[in-house]
Amino acid sequence: MKREQPKGKKNLTRADFKRFHLTGKVDVDPSGYDAFSQAALRGVRYQKENPELVFSRMEKQLGLPASGGGRRVSMRLIMAAAASVAILISVGYLAFFQGAPVSGEEMYNTHFMPISYVDDNIQRGTRTQGSSDGNIKTQAIQAYAERDYAKAEGLFQLYLSQTTPQDRTARFFYGITLLDQGKVKPAISIFEDTRNNPPVAAFKRPATYYLALAHVRQEQHDQALPLLQSLVNREDRYGKKAAEILADYGLQPGS
Repeated sequence: MKREQPKGKKNLTRADFKRFHLTGKVDVDPSGYDAFSQAALRGVRYQKENPELVFSRMEKQLGLPASGGGRRVSMRLIMAAAASVAILISVGYLAFFQGAPVSGEEMYNTHFMPISYVDDNIQRGTRTQGSSDGNIKTQAIQAYAERDYAKAEGLFQLYLSQTTPQDRTARFFYGITLLDQGKVKPAISIFEDTRNNPPVAAFKRPATYYLALAHVRQEQHDQALPLLQSLVNREDRYGKKAAEILADYGLQPGS
């Protein structure tokens, strides 16, 4: 079934895609393009492979006729053929271009966001002032607030080694410092534990977000996507950030 071109919407041309890839900058308003082209525009910054090789692979996958006389099949025809074989927009740019390298590190750097440390005991003044473990934790929180994650990592580690039972709120923020330091596997373990057994219910969504982001950084996209989809049902900061990452995958929330 042929899909109608949305009124007033343009197809992304092959030449423009190659130009954006070469310069690393999209200098057009994506809203003027159709949905599939918008997904391609969002994904171009993560596309590392030569676009001609990607297009050739697409032509082969779609069974398009071989181009004669050195002429290349247009991107518009590629998109039309993609629609005709039910490669829907919801499949997305990155999912459709199988084999095209995606930098999880770049996606992580784009979407990482710190959250403020919340410690009700310190805010209410109920924690014993002057205790060595309290001082270490205070220093860890200060380093974390200043985004000195290397320093915060060591302080949290020292504090947690002295705390029985372990402060699971501090452990979660320790996981964030590990993630920022590139120590993704131990961070994943902490986020999974926090998500499954949050110290307070409000930690479940941030733990889910950072767990997804850790999988993105590891390029474990199949594990990241369901976590991101689970967040977009709410209009909080995690739902919005998850929707942004899904958009970079070329996916619509809920697809």
